[in-house]
Amino acid sequence: MKLKTFKVLGFLLLVLAVFAVGGKKVSAGAEDGDIQYTIGVVVYNQDSPEMNMFMNYYRDYIQQGFPVKFYFSGSISSADDEIAFIRAMKLQGVKGIISFYGQDIQKIVEACDEEEMYYVLGSGSISDEDYEKVKNSFYFLGSVGPDAKADYEAGYNMADYFADADTSSYIVLTGGASVGNYMHLQRSIGVLEGLAEKEGLSYSEDVEKLAASEETTVVDSGKDDISITICPGYMTTPKGINNLKHAFVDGNYDAVLCTFNVDEIMKTITSKEEEQNSNIKVGTVDCFSQENHDAVNSEDSFENPKIDYVAGKYASMGGPAFAILYNAMSGYPEANTDDADSNTVRLYQGFWSASDKDTFNELYGYTQDIYENAYSCADLMEVIKAYTTDTTPDKLKVLTEAYKVEDVEKRITEN
Repeated sequence: MKLKTFKVLGFLLLVLAVFAVGGKKVSAGAEDGDIQYTIGVVVYNQDSPEMNMFMNYYRDYIQQGFPVKFYFSGSISSADDEIAFIRAMKLQGVKGIISFYGQDIQKIVEACDEEEMYYVLGSGSISDEDYEKVKNSFYFLGSVGPDAKADYEAGYNMADYFADADTSSYIVLTGGASVGNYMHLQRSIGVLEGLAEKEGLSYSEDVEKLAASEETTVVDSGKDDISITICPGYMTTPKGINNLKHAFVDGNYDAVLCTFNVDEIMKTITSKEEEQNSNIKVGTVDCFSQENHDAVNSEDSFENPKIDYVAGKYASMGGPAFAILYNAMSGYPEANTDDADSNTVRLYQGFWSASDKDTFNELYGYTQDIYENAYSCADLMEVIKAYTTDTTPDKLKVLTEAYKVEDVEKRITEN
């Protein structure tokens, strides 16, 4: 498939409705036509490529196919921020929330119960312990997204790829693994165990402890010709970026394995390449975003792609969470689950991966096209009871978990 350009209906005008929620900017894409439901979307960072990817899918695609309007939060960094947004949304007549944050889930679900607003995690998962605490809430609809195994495998497979790519000096960026980000921790463990298996390493410390290191750590790998440096922290924080800069001062590297998005540090990486006068291969567990598309399709000063390997989510993976919320808002929670005592579901998706430009571009095309989208409006209508009266929870599960490339190609071909 040739790369498809993103097609936006030219006659639509996006109007920003802005008001304050704890000093943060909140925006809504408003369209002409009848609006039946308004939906709040919790965004952890509006500047994040992943968040922009999901926002664009909802605003520029879903909003054109359904009678809905989305409000998007400003950057959310705490449960209190999220609750403030939820309460502000109640005042705007919002019926439900799709969240891409969801920390301290019990506290947040309690707020949704008070406000009588439905809530679903749009692309993430929660621990079994947290799930048990909130599963009986009438308004908590559950979660859709990669489970711990998928995050681990994404890190492991990335390490497996780079271990076969003539690399021996690795820097592993672990993001929030040291501060409770379970996804980043599982990805980091996967990277370290993947390197250990492929490179024949024997660590002197427990892998989970290494992955959760709070300080930059040079790993004792058991082999003199393989070096691994663990660099923790979010690259949007002073501590995180300082950790990276100091690590780059202390040594040279031929591979960066990142458990989150690398667009924020791409200039730092390319500067390091020029300083050490050699290429640095870059891998990321992130998403099929516009920013990653541009990096894969552009070259560094050594005429190599700026990103060599991407594993990640794609925009329309947020579609099933929307379908779940729509079912509940339209009075058909039974279309999501057969459980008579709970409205909650836990559905799982994994990641796509690409290690060359052509593959990335083909997969990216599946996420951007209005007519052949990975999760199209027509696909979602098949599992929304207001549109398909004989739909079942099993059909929702089957569609949601049919996220793989071959699943998407089959749906597109059949449509």
